[in-house]
Amino acid sequence: LVIIAGDDPGAKLSQNEQDSRYYGKLAEIPVFEPHSARNAYDCTLRAFKLSEQLSVPVLIRVTSRLLNTEDYVERVPFESLPNRRIGKSVWNLTLLGRHQDLLKNKYPKMLEFAETTELNEENGTGGIGIISTGFASTVVDNAIERRSEVAHLKLGIVNPLCQRRVDSFLKDHDRVIVIEEGAPLVEESIRGNVLGKLLGHLPRFGELTLDDVNRALNYVDADCISIQFDVETLESRHYKAEICEDCPFLPFYHALAKIDAMIAGDMGCIIRSASPPLNVIDVAYSLGSAIGVASGFEHGGIAVLGDFAFLHSGVVALISALVFKRNVKVFVLENRISAITGGQQTPVVSDLVGALCRNYGISYKIVNAIEMAEESFESLLRTTKNSKGAFVVVVRASCPKYSK
Repeated sequence: LVIIAGDDPGAKLSQNEQDSRYYGKLAEIPVFEPHSARNAYDCTLRAFKLSEQLSVPVLIRVTSRLLNTEDYVERVPFESLPNRRIGKSVWNLTLLGRHQDLLKNKYPKMLEFAETTELNEENGTGGIGIISTGFASTVVDNAIERRSEVAHLKLGIVNPLCQRRVDSFLKDHDRVIVIEEGAPLVEESIRGNVLGKLLGHLPRFGELTLDDVNRALNYVDADCISIQFDVETLESRHYKAEICEDCPFLPFYHALAKIDAMIAGDMGCIIRSASPPLNVIDVAYSLGSAIGVASGFEHGGIAVLGDFAFLHSGVVALISALVFKRNVKVFVLENRISAITGGQQTPVVSDLVGALCRNYGISYKIVNAIEMAEESFESLLRTTKNSKGAFVVVVRASCPKYSK
């Protein structure tokens, strides 16, 4: 089993700068981090082979800049994997026994692979050493191209760490900088004095740039430095994501903005109503979470989510709210499309909502957004807000972006 995890340093298209390498460390499985197109090809071939040999998953972490690189890759003959069923002997072990088996029979082989694999590359000589991972290795190569005093160790596997090789590298160099994108996972794993994110030589956020690496090299003699930076805002990023001007749900959003209540939003188009000029949503957590979050508000609240989010996991929270009689008002915007992530069709949710509400004796409505003015939505919102217990409204409309 080979898992490819895509991370987004700088959070250009993601909710956060999550570093997926920690999942591999937590699971005690190999984590590969390729630095180039060719290296990514080699890592993938080796990952399948290692997974088959040790019967463990292997995680490959990629980032957006790595995926945008181009290079000449010569294909090599691929050794086909044996066609056999999954062994059932694992059921003879307890859960503790399975972990013991991993530590006794598999993890030592992972460690030996990490120490000997050709996926780790070393070049250059000098008093200064750099240990890098992933696409940051490419940035480092560009920075030290004209520096003769820097040695460079590229780690293709970051978990388990090739500690013997790293220790040897540390002994051979006066000062060593660890350069990686994301969290300081490798830096924290090294037993020895190194420079990097923890001591301020590199930023803890965003994509690493050539300037970042050059700055770290320029301050390599400093034991600790401080980095001054401005916190990014929507304005400084020049980011603008508003609800579409022809969105049929706009009257609903405008009415929602006039209601004095805690409002839990959701991912998708609805998240765009959180920022100016609407400023509607108080909190949004993850896809399908709105109902669960609003159910926890002390004095009750409103949950707004799309039909795609409702089917993703919101339906489970709705069942919980109905069973435990939560004081929550739920508005499901049914446009039967996943409008913000590609336009995939979504199954009809109104029938499911109706069946659940009837089963638990909960009031619900199905309204057409095209037939409702802002004043009508405001009246509906105030009526549901003043009612006790759960109340569910399905607001129907078609997304103009995909209905043309």
